[in-house]
Amino acid sequence: MGTPDEIKETFRARSADCDKYTVGVVTVVGGSPHYVNAPVIAGLGARAGGAGLVRLVVPDASRLCAGMLLPEATFTKLVATCEPPKADVMAIGMGLGRGVSSELLVTRLLSGSEGRFVLDADALAILAQWYGKQKGYRPAEGQEIVLTPHEGEAARLLDATRQEVVADRLAAAREIASRYGATVVLKGLGTLVVSPDGRQAYRNTTGNPYMALGGMGDLLAGVVAARWAYLKGDAFHAAAGAVWLHGAASDALVAAGGDPSIVNTAAQIGAMRCRLDREADGMSGGRC
Repeated sequence: MGTPDEIKETFRARSADCDKYTVGVVTVVGGSPHYVNAPVIAGLGARAGGAGLVRLVVPDASRLCAGMLLPEATFTKLVATCEPPKADVMAIGMGLGRGVSSELLVTRLLSGSEGRFVLDADALAILAQWYGKQKGYRPAEGQEIVLTPHEGEAARLLDATRQEVVADRLAAAREIASRYGATVVLKGLGTLVVSPDGRQAYRNTTGNPYMALGGMGDLLAGVVAARWAYLKGDAFHAAAGAVWLHGAASDALVAAGGDPSIVNTAAQIGAMRCRLDREADGMSGGRC
């Protein structure tokens, strides 16, 4: 499967003297009693996407799953007053819940904060609750945001109906980007990635119906965070590359007759990402 010209630059070979910090650090903030494993799946996506260090800010109950699937991760206990460890990119919202404590946490993490943030799932719901019926959200100086809604979440962000979003997905993605000053990943058939100013738009062509699986969006959020942390550059190209990789890995797995589970898809993402980064500068060896 050939890599589209628009995203070839998002795969870059690692330098020979890289370490776990220079290739990207991702912090994942999420989890609740009902969705114990969602942030661990995002962490799995971050590792597959190439993060050198994954830091999980999760409930104690999430540690069992993480210990089996993501033994490399470090842990901070999730409470409303916790201080998530610093990272190149922070992914927030997977399974977080929408209670008062979650709102307080998201408010505190975003308000006036510099840094790069990927907002997914319940973080999107909280953001929509605050700003969906207003003119929108303005990122603080030095703050960059990627939003990863499906069509229902997009509708809430716009205070619109899902039918209105479906009727013109590109227009909806551009409107969200404008209102929230964010790069937008509008998930679905032909996932769209739109830059904050709306001038850049990428329509993904990879992916298949077997990706209709609980947790697949959490996995993607982690991959987006990792590729952004690795590239250190603009969010649009990092997100476009992540979306393509996520779908292409699943396509390869399904074509080979494999089980398209979350764990298997993550492993395929990791293998494909490693090969593409390694080949970017014509390398045949080196570290992944």
